[in-house]
Amino acid sequence: MNHEESGWVPALSVDTIDTTGAGDAFNGALAVGLCRGDSLRSSIDFATKVAAYVVTQMGAQPSIPDSLLK
Repeated sequence: MNHEESGWVPALSVDTIDTTGAGDAFNGALAVGLCRGDSLRSSIDFATKVAAYVVTQMGAQPSIPDSLLK
């Protein structure tokens, strides 16, 4: 995906507990993916998975384990 293409990345279906921090987690994971050199599409897929995980946890800060971002 770039200025010449577009696409749709569906959200994952999860049992949501708390949406606090989901947007921040998505943006942070997107940045991690891009900094690792992953494609935009792959980085978006990764960010979607991280955000899906975060909403299954209570609270914002403790919900993203470091191991998820490695």
